[in-house]
Amino acid sequence: MSLALSLSRYSAKRLNFSKAIFVVFFILLFFSYIPQAFASTTSGAINTSNKYAWGENIGWVDFNATSSAVTVTDSELTGYAYGENIGWISLNCSNTSSCGTVDYKVTNNAEGTLGGYAYSENAGWINFAPAGSGVNIDSSGVFSGYAYGENIGWINFNADVNNTYPVTTDWRKASLRVVSSPTTPSSSGRTGGSSGGGSIVYPTPIVISTSTSNPLCPVGHTCTPIQAINTKPNTPQYTFKYNLIIDAKSLDVKYLQIFLNNHNFLVSKTGAGSPGKETNYFGLATRSALIKFQKVNNIKPAVGYLGPITRGFINSMK
Repeated sequence: MSLALSLSRYSAKRLNFSKAIFVVFFILLFFSYIPQAFASTTSGAINTSNKYAWGENIGWVDFNATSSAVTVTDSELTGYAYGENIGWISLNCSNTSSCGTVDYKVTNNAEGTLGGYAYSENAGWINFAPAGSGVNIDSSGVFSGYAYGENIGWINFNADVNNTYPVTTDWRKASLRVVSSPTTPSSSGRTGGSSGGGSIVYPTPIVISTSTSNPLCPVGHTCTPIQAINTKPNTPQYTFKYNLIIDAKSLDVKYLQIFLNNHNFLVSKTGAGSPGKETNYFGLATRSALIKFQKVNNIKPAVGYLGPITRGFINSMK
């Protein structure tokens, strides 16, 4: 009886041990299949090295500036970019708690198509989805495309052939994640439109008076006094009557350079042809600035020739 009892107890212990192993295995198996979403894919930061866009008239723009880096989510971008020549660019009214009076933001449709507006105290509104262009984030988190500011021209997010300056984020498109849980874009500030959230209603560009206070200044930073934004540059009332081509020399050329400089299509940043130092000579710099003007205004062919079409367009802007 003692041998039988011992065998019975041994068998019971083995059974209990087997049950315990099974329970542990089941628990591990269960938790291994719990869906996981990685924070970096849904709320991404800008890469510390690949962080610059290029402005044709303002130079480099840093999207990971110290203490004010940009954050990318499924519905919007927040934070500040910084350009040495224009100062801080706010990507969202929430940065300064001003959404109740000045409602703007750079939006994201959860698939990397950006839209909406950023705001710069020195450059005004910057459109991230201008007609015929726009800024996008690809499946690798690399920005591409162009944003446009009426007062500063184009900001280029396209990396060059050596891939030396793409703005890059660790945010990823919702459709590419293991667990797809895109945040529905906020309906705040939107009206009408399709099921994608409708069109965004942006405020009429505000006219800012000179002041020593600046409600749009990033917290903890010192900003220069706000200056009024001149949405209609002060171009002399001059009617262009004659066609102009490369190597032309006349007073018309000088007024053309003044017009281009005042509309942020700089002939030159310094020296001859720069603001206040316009000349009577139609050189390569004038041609290049005129081509940019023609492209932005969809004047074809955009070859840097001041002909009847371009003259008529400029004269109509007076």
